[in-house]
Amino acid sequence: MEPSHEAQNEIGTATLEVAETGSDTEDAVAEDLPDALDSETSTMMLRRCTALAARARVDLLSPSRCGAADELVDLLARMESWDPAALEAPDPTMTVLAAAALQDLTERLRVAELQQESHWSMLITSTDAVLAVLRGIMAGGALRVPA
Repeated sequence: MEPSHEAQNEIGTATLEVAETGSDTEDAVAEDLPDALDSETSTMMLRRCTALAARARVDLLSPSRCGAADELVDLLARMESWDPAALEAPDPTMTVLAAAALQDLTERLRVAELQQESHWSMLITSTDAVLAVLRGIMAGGALRVPA
């Protein structure tokens, strides 16, 4: 699934928003997340996921940089436990953008793994698990988006 030009602009905007807010703000927001996710909270997490996935993809080009990937692993660990049937429907656009960003990152990580340039097998496993959750949200009727 290749993101459209419009989707790529949204990913870029989300990436800039995360960069502008700084990790201190992100961490404070992440720590204050309630146990039960409402639509607004899950959408915020999807926005952060999209931005971190885009940054992690860039980090693959520079092996010394892995901050975004480390943050993404933590966020994905929380998102893996989402139950698509019990989750209030998040913003449909952010759901699709997060899925596209994670899918793109996963494909890049798999190429890097094949070339023995990456040690991100845990990140690949986490992205696969969250992609399954997001697909469940999209397929479960909580989200109606044309393919």
